[in-house]
Amino acid sequence: MYENEDYDVIELREIFLILKKYLVPVIIVPIIFTVIGALVSIYLINPVYEASTTLIVRQNKDSNEEINITDVNLGKSLVYTYAEMAKSNTVLENTRNSLKLNELNGDSISVSPVKDTQILKVSVQNTSPQLAMDIANTLVEEFTVEIVRITKSDNVAVVDYATLPGSPIKPNKVMNTAIAAVLGEMIVLLIIFLKEYLDNTIKSEKDIEKYLGVAVIGTIPNFNQGGEKTNGKIQSKRRSEVSHSRSVQENCN
Repeated sequence: MYENEDYDVIELREIFLILKKYLVPVIIVPIIFTVIGALVSIYLINPVYEASTTLIVRQNKDSNEEINITDVNLGKSLVYTYAEMAKSNTVLENTRNSLKLNELNGDSISVSPVKDTQILKVSVQNTSPQLAMDIANTLVEEFTVEIVRITKSDNVAVVDYATLPGSPIKPNKVMNTAIAAVLGEMIVLLIIFLKEYLDNTIKSEKDIEKYLGVAVIGTIPNFNQGGEKTNGKIQSKRRSEVSHSRSVQENCN
């Protein structure tokens, strides 16, 4: 039990040493990614605005008639049917013609029933806030006209018309910047630990004991650490000693 704990402590210590060794890229790379993410969100991604309007599906009954639970459930079921009809090709084409648009992308329009109600919510997204509002309002008008034509009844009414959106819903600059920072940190850590994992060279006595399983009984110092200048002095000193010994021998002879 104690051996495992010591091993875990050593491994954790090695991780901190690796992070300390590469402290500069660990700090700098996420900052670079953060700046890039912020610049992309601000200058390269077009802002998207959303305008919404609501419709209600009414009951075709006189004011004197009672509305029972069956009528309410029928109205709720009708809401889902009308939600599909609101995005029909006919409604989209009439909306496009009314606004004199070259094209109208149905993917930018969502029609969804509000839970447990007879209300439909129509949302339109566009890079232009004015166009998003115009499409939403024109779409519900063309939809009500189409409902009257098909069902011969006026049981759909607009609750709220869309207003001009003040701020974009996309991109989320804070979220994109945070994601860029996390992504940069993950990439640099992955590269660092992958580099350390693939590096199988022996760097210290501990590595010899750990990977080779043998004890270190001694080390050989590196005499070249003093540089060429030190070696030159040593060699000059040895040469002078040799010359001095030779001169002494000649004098004796």
